Amino acid sequence: MGYELSIQREDNQIKLTKEEWVDYVKSDPEFEQIEEFSAVLDSGESITVPTPNAGLWKTNKGEVPFTFDEEYGWISVKNPDEWIIKKMISIAQDLDSVVLGEEGEKYDEKNLLGEQPKDDSKSNGRKWWQFWKKDNPEISYPTPLDSDVDNDLFLGDCFCSSNEDFDVGLVLFEIHQGQGGKYYSFAPVLLDIKESSIDKFRNGQIKFQPNLGAKTHGIPAIGIMDDKELQTLKDYYHKVGKIDFKKPIPSSTSTSYLLGFTEKHLTEFIDDLEMYFTDKERKIIPVSKLIK
Repeated sequence: MGYELSIQREDNQIKLTKEEWVDYVKSDPEFEQIEEFSAVLDSGESITVPTPNAGLWKTNKGEVPFTFDEEYGWISVKNPDEWIIKKMISIAQDLDSVVLGEEGEKYDEKNLLGEQPKDDSKSNGRKWWQFWKKDNPEISYPTPLDSDVDNDLFLGDCFCSSNEDFDVGLVLFEIHQGQGGKYYSFAPVLLDIKESSIDKFRNGQIKFQPNLGAKTHGIPAIGIMDDKELQTLKDYYHKVGKIDFKKPIPSSTSTSYLLGFTEKHLTEFIDDLEMYFTDKERKIIPVSKLIK
């Protein structure tokens, strides 16, 4: 969680490229290229998180990971202090870019707190992850749907890999219609591989994780935002049936947008959930308790 600042082009139609970022990392002697980042939690537990194409800024105040999102062309840091923001501004100047916060506020040498008034002609007032918001302030939230008939998708649809021994499946539990189109949230399900077809889901389990803000538990979801990603899902997984959730459908704590849907991607997603929460914090709920 936390607040994130990003280095990005002021014109969001022009993205920073991976090559530009990698070249910068190589040119800055304080930086090191990394593919994963390790840290020690307050509990003393050590975690390692995959960070493809990231750069690690090494200073006498500590080590700071700068992550790169190739899809959006953004270099990001979570919860940066002022001394880190200064470095981000310096990098942005080298890359002909700007430093922006999640609310669209701009950070520069004269304003390290991002408090200057926003230029409404350049900012649409939405956070980066609110891709469904457009410039019309009257439409603030997407509309939940029960189905997407055009793509033959319905809440509760269950997808399995063609590999019958693979023990993770995906169940569709949210469909939304935003101004940018439809998007979908899938819950990873730990399947009971001793069963067959839809019974794998009925007798499987879903891992719930804490919502750090609301102190409630929800499904860690995998999201799909466009038809291309939807087709990629269908290339790797096939629909085996449908289950009907009890109402209300469990909400998600957060949504992760994967770059792929291979068994490797899905396994890594499940493994990453193990890193952030203890067994006591995490809940594993039998699917049978969530469906009619």
